[in-house]
Amino acid sequence: MRDLPYRALLMMTLLLMSSMAASASPPSNGDSTTVQTNEAWTEDTRMDGHVTVESGNTLTVSANITMATGSSITVEDGGQLVLTNGALLSENLNAGLRVEVNSFVPAVLTLNFGDIAESGVVQLKLNHVVADGVKVNFTYGETTVNASGSDTVEFDVPLNGTDLEISVETAYFTPTYVLWAKAIHSGGDTMTIPAQDISASEAPLYWFQSGFDLHAHGDLTVTSSTILGGNISCAAICSFDGTSLTGSAPIHAASTSTVSVLNSIISGSRTDEDIVLHDEAGITYTNSQGTGGTTDAWVRILSQRTLSTNIPNGSLDIYNIGYNANDWNDLTDANGDIVLVGPGETNENKRMVAWMDGNGVVHEEEATITLSISSSWGTFSKTIDAPTTSTGTIELDLPYITVTAVAPETTVGVANKSVSGTVTVENTGSAAASGVNVWCYEGEDIADTTQMVVSLGAGESKEIPFTWYVYTSGEATLTCKPLLPTALDGIAGAVHDDAGAASEPVTWSYEEEVEEFPLIILIVALVGFGGLALYISAQSKKTPEDFSKPMDERPSVEDEEKDQ
Repeated sequence: MRDLPYRALLMMTLLLMSSMAASASPPSNGDSTTVQTNEAWTEDTRMDGHVTVESGNTLTVSANITMATGSSITVEDGGQLVLTNGALLSENLNAGLRVEVNSFVPAVLTLNFGDIAESGVVQLKLNHVVADGVKVNFTYGETTVNASGSDTVEFDVPLNGTDLEISVETAYFTPTYVLWAKAIHSGGDTMTIPAQDISASEAPLYWFQSGFDLHAHGDLTVTSSTILGGNISCAAICSFDGTSLTGSAPIHAASTSTVSVLNSIISGSRTDEDIVLHDEAGITYTNSQGTGGTTDAWVRILSQRTLSTNIPNGSLDIYNIGYNANDWNDLTDANGDIVLVGPGETNENKRMVAWMDGNGVVHEEEATITLSISSSWGTFSKTIDAPTTSTGTIELDLPYITVTAVAPETTVGVANKSVSGTVTVENTGSAAASGVNVWCYEGEDIADTTQMVVSLGAGESKEIPFTWYVYTSGEATLTCKPLLPTALDGIAGAVHDDAGAASEPVTWSYEEEVEEFPLIILIVALVGFGGLALYISAQSKKTPEDFSKPMDERPSVEDEEKDQ
């Protein structure tokens, strides 16, 4: 009830606008005209040509306008088209009832030609010749006719006002449409019912083309009216209230537009959608009925799906993307970017992020994207809900490792010996890192230090002890830095400080040499002197006679020792 004052006010405003607008009529001979002031079409007529409503002006239509094939109305940005209690009707349209949609539930066509004869023949026309050997069975009563090899089927039927129910069962994967039903009787008269006027179940109505274009770059307001066979596109505000849109779908809504469908009926879409919302177009859909069946009331399709990350050549795991919940794996490029789904009809399902099905139930994709990179410091990973806009961003939490201090315990060292000290390592990033190796250098050369490995949580700092060996005299400085894993080369600047930190200079010198008589030489000398003394003592005890004897008769040393 709260809508009534609003609608009454809207109707009064539209009537006032109509009364203020200049009365005019559309072109009828294929000409192009421009609406450069407020204009109203109030008389039923035929339009053949092209009309442009300039910015700042309003065209009000409150009559039934028959649109010649190929005609168009274009509303510029800032202009308005108001259709109220009127109609825009295509002259010639072809429609068909699709009869092979659900092979498990037969399509049923209900025909009634009125009481035109006692009996006759009903003929159904198909949109193409059905392939030989396939099943496209039409059944009336006890009679079944297979349309294989033909584009028509016929039955003998009563034509006395009786409802004629014809069911269709198929095992055929080519879209098949019933274009019309014709009654033929002995009186020679015929009567044809087009597809759009046939009552049907499990056989949605499709229109094969539109008859005219309606491009609304400005505002379009349609109230209590009918649009038949229009090709409608919206770039601003498009409002349909109490409106019948037949064969005028899909309506394409640009990202800049807002579409409102209230108390309206949309039937006979040319595709599987009644309304296509591009990117960020808005939608209000209340108390309305769409084509139904396999045709969605509306869908939201992104122009493309791109992702920017902080990880070049990062690994992506993509799950449940789009209408069909697609999964795949991919890699970011050298800049950390990727086009997940590009434009193009073949990718449309992957770009569809939300939809209202033919039963009025709204669905949204439940997609996730996981970005990760693995290294000896650990695996860094993040999972997000897939962005439902054409562009998205995902940033991994990463460590940032830096050596902030190198502190030997002394500034004087002995060559060939060691100096101890500590290295301070900090992680100022937002993720932990494990197994971080710290390497130290003397100039360009790797220093001889004990191995240093540390694990750091986010925001953590640690002091690591080290022992440093130098083998020459002179002054040396120790510079230490974290060793970057090869896997992180592409993001080196984001995860570590390559400069490191340097110690105060340490002066190394040799110890003074003290001459020491080697112990072994001393022992050998003492033994030698002792042996010599014994020999001299033994010689001193011999007599002259002993020396006069031949060598073999002289007493031996052993004998002399016994005599002693």
